[in-house]
Amino acid sequence: MEAYYRQADEILAKMTVEQKIGQMVMASVEVTEMDEKTRNFLRVNQIGNVILFGKNCVDRAQLAKLNRQIQDEVTAYTDGIQALLSIDQEGGPVTRIRRGATVFPCAAAMGATGDPDLAYLQGRIMGNEMRALGIAFNLAPVLDTNGTHKKAVPTRRSFGPTARDTALYGGAYARGLRDAGLIDCGKHFPGSGDSTVDTHFATSIVHTPAQEAMEKAVRPFQQVMKEGLRAIMTSHTCYTGLEPRCIPATLSSTILQGLVRGQLGFQGLIISDGMQMLAIAGVYGAARGSVLAVQAGCDLVIVGNGGDNADPEGEDVQTPCVQALRQAVKTGELSIERVNDTVRRIIAHKLMLGDLYPAANVITRDWRAHEAFAAALAEMVVTVQRDEEKLLPLPQGALFLSRASRARLGVEEGDHLVDGFAPMAARLCKGAAVEFEQRPDLSILRERIERAPAVVFGVASHGEMIDCLEDLRVIRQWNPRLCLACLDVPAVAEPADFVPCLITSYDQTANAIRAVCKVLLKG
Repeated sequence: MEAYYRQADEILAKMTVEQKIGQMVMASVEVTEMDEKTRNFLRVNQIGNVILFGKNCVDRAQLAKLNRQIQDEVTAYTDGIQALLSIDQEGGPVTRIRRGATVFPCAAAMGATGDPDLAYLQGRIMGNEMRALGIAFNLAPVLDTNGTHKKAVPTRRSFGPTARDTALYGGAYARGLRDAGLIDCGKHFPGSGDSTVDTHFATSIVHTPAQEAMEKAVRPFQQVMKEGLRAIMTSHTCYTGLEPRCIPATLSSTILQGLVRGQLGFQGLIISDGMQMLAIAGVYGAARGSVLAVQAGCDLVIVGNGGDNADPEGEDVQTPCVQALRQAVKTGELSIERVNDTVRRIIAHKLMLGDLYPAANVITRDWRAHEAFAAALAEMVVTVQRDEEKLLPLPQGALFLSRASRARLGVEEGDHLVDGFAPMAARLCKGAAVEFEQRPDLSILRERIERAPAVVFGVASHGEMIDCLEDLRVIRQWNPRLCLACLDVPAVAEPADFVPCLITSYDQTANAIRAVCKVLLKG
């Protein structure tokens, strides 16, 4: 990296303060194709990097075109400094590109394969697709270890329940991304596994003692750092054991400079989680939070906008963040030395990556083998946990029930399927389907439930499981031939231990549903 840092020094010497501040921002845009409003926003704020969401991704051709347009615009006002284009392409429910790239399984499914080499291959293939599309910064893998707190909700975004599993599979996935020419990003430092609150919506405080936090939460990050991790994303969670001031890790110099840079010796990029999230914006304000984050040690701050979680009305929260950073430099609150240090690091990483434009032949590339690999991974982890009534293989004419809503909390955008579990499974298994928005009116379904040769009830999240628990009890009374299809980690289904047949898939992708149906039919 030394040669890239020397080049960065030469570039840095010619930059204005406004250009430097722009390099420290990772901003979202609202478009699927460049327009004058977006061009003006980028130019006025001298934005150096862009984060993409599902709202920006229609298909492969459209996304490649948009990414070229962004690069053309950014390089025009930065004297040739290319933009880092980033995205959350984790796999499973947090998959932003769904119609332009392969939809791979979630982290929990990868951990369940028992083979870290498969995690590496997934990362390598995903990375190759993203680089071809012009995206060089994947905000993955999640290195949070599933928490042991009794109120912590198990998540499919975690590779496993132990720090060892998280480091082993997350590290392999990260290595695959790096070998594909990407910046990999471990998140959410120092780990969010014990958090019981979604920081998109509120402040989260974790009281795990320092030693325990280091062993369970920080350890996976430390291990993957040793293997060459290029970036980490900070958590907005407050860790009182590591930061006695009870401030979010994103804003803590004790954590970012003392622990990350000092104790762990990490020299890669430090990027914040979204500053528009209410754990920051609702307490400090996104603009003030951005200044505090850079002061604490963040190199890049993510600022989402228009419809991205915290601002459904589309208010511009990004420009005030840029203005606040510029003003902080003018007043001396944010030293130019601190700015130069972080911009130097950012530019060096850009130079290391080389050409950041989409590949010229990206539209014609054949990714069918990638899709077959993703489908095979989904089939590997589908498991019949129990079948006490010998229900499988499923008889024809079974009744399938599931919630129609695919809304998710926080960053989880859901799987944009043409139809949900019930209609899709009914079609594949030659049965009947009933979808409901919230909870079903079982009274009008009683006769169908009683007469059905079997009933398959699909749940896709911990919240759905809790909401539908009593309904499952009622259905069990009316028809003992009941199967629960848990499209999530097995722990989600634990409250439904009275259901005689249980199948788990770890995921709710189209591939996962197809895999569940294969098991239903074959037993």
